[in-house]
Amino acid sequence: MCFRRNVERVCVSVALLLLIAFGGILEAVAAEPGVIGPPSGAVATPVADAKERSMSGQRLVVESTNLENLLLEKGVITQDDWIRLKAEEERRNFEQTAEMGMVGNPRWYERIRINGYTQFRYAAGATDGKMSIPLGDSAATQSPREFYFRRIRLVFQGQISERLAFFLQGAFEGDQATQNMFNKEIIDAYGDYYLTKDKMHRIRFGQHRAPNSFDTYRSSTNRQELDRHESIQSGAPGERDLGIAYYWSPKIAQERYNQLAAYHNGPGDYGVFGVMVYNGQGRNKAELNGNKHVGVRLAYPFELPNGRLLETGVMAYRGMFSVTGAGSPTSTSSAAKCYDALNKENGCDVNDERVTAYLWTPPQPWGILAEGTIGRGPKRNPLNNTIEESSLRGGYIQGYYTWQYSDVGMLTPYVRFGEYYGGFKSLSGAPDGQSRTWNFGLVWEPDTHWRFVTELMLKDGLNEHLVRNQAQDQFDASLLRFQAQWFFN
Repeated sequence: MCFRRNVERVCVSVALLLLIAFGGILEAVAAEPGVIGPPSGAVATPVADAKERSMSGQRLVVESTNLENLLLEKGVITQDDWIRLKAEEERRNFEQTAEMGMVGNPRWYERIRINGYTQFRYAAGATDGKMSIPLGDSAATQSPREFYFRRIRLVFQGQISERLAFFLQGAFEGDQATQNMFNKEIIDAYGDYYLTKDKMHRIRFGQHRAPNSFDTYRSSTNRQELDRHESIQSGAPGERDLGIAYYWSPKIAQERYNQLAAYHNGPGDYGVFGVMVYNGQGRNKAELNGNKHVGVRLAYPFELPNGRLLETGVMAYRGMFSVTGAGSPTSTSSAAKCYDALNKENGCDVNDERVTAYLWTPPQPWGILAEGTIGRGPKRNPLNNTIEESSLRGGYIQGYYTWQYSDVGMLTPYVRFGEYYGGFKSLSGAPDGQSRTWNFGLVWEPDTHWRFVTELMLKDGLNEHLVRNQAQDQFDASLLRFQAQWFFN
């Protein structure tokens, strides 16, 4: 009996090797000079963004072959090996399909994909009317016990030529009380120019994500939690800014970033190394000084010997931020006044700098995500109403577990704890954002196009509303929210 099982394993292994070798021969033939077809580097969408993958915000669903099932059943390969085989097969098929599409459809408008998603929410109401989530879901506390759209997004993206890719995302959500008042805001608008055919080097121009933190790079299609933590969100409200960036990603990193995005809600490929020069005032905000922010990123996706994926990195930025809503130093009526003369755009210029480090290992089936940040930035001093340069620190840690109960269905509970001690530079007058938050969530994904989230938030902190010569109001409250999110592509 033992001998028979060993023979079966040897035969199956040989069959697998022959299959791999045959696939390699086909790829080599396709790459030979003279064969009609585009360069092997051409893809249909920019690899630099998480929303490139076939199921926006979801894992890929790949039908397994009998051979792969047999290998798994016989114990020749592990579940992680099976996932890697499927990821590689899906990537290869996707690229080949895209390349053939470019050959058969040379017109640029036939190389564009349209996708998007919608988040529909209900907030049960905070236990304290002073509770707020000013950088995230402000509608949950300002208009409780109402149905509302948190996000309605439409994405256009494509590979126009071998070297040029583009990404355009618009927002159509608005005030839930007046649905005809959609904000029609541009969220992303950028082009990628690949300096090399292997896509290791690229330059990005336009409005795109700033190098602030790991969670800044994660879209709502990737992030299962309802909000980013305030310690991270406060560094880059809106996540994007206008600027120019350079990214470098070696091939092995590209493959692992793609695997993390396709199967584990990773943000996608933002480079092993990246540097960006940008305005620094935030998404769709006017530049209020001539100073530019400069941010850098250094990160790497590892694969441990047991098959577990792990990504870690560090990011830093520095610049001059202009706080709005500030009065002159001699003002006797303003709730927040500048420490120095206002600039010609009536902004209060304050140094703005941070260093953020993160570690993420996705749910296989358990996972951990942690980020910490330190730096200096603007914050209003309640003793004299003056906006000053102040130290800041904060971070969060999250644990979660994913139970895949069917071929496509998943259930993920998560717990997150975070603290922040610093100012909210993007809010009028740079109020103090001190907070301590617990999040308890349950995510149900019945298939690749639906996500349902229930979350209980426990938060104690300061309300951002400013009153002259008064400290900000404190609160200690809880908030229960529900979300239905669907993806279309």
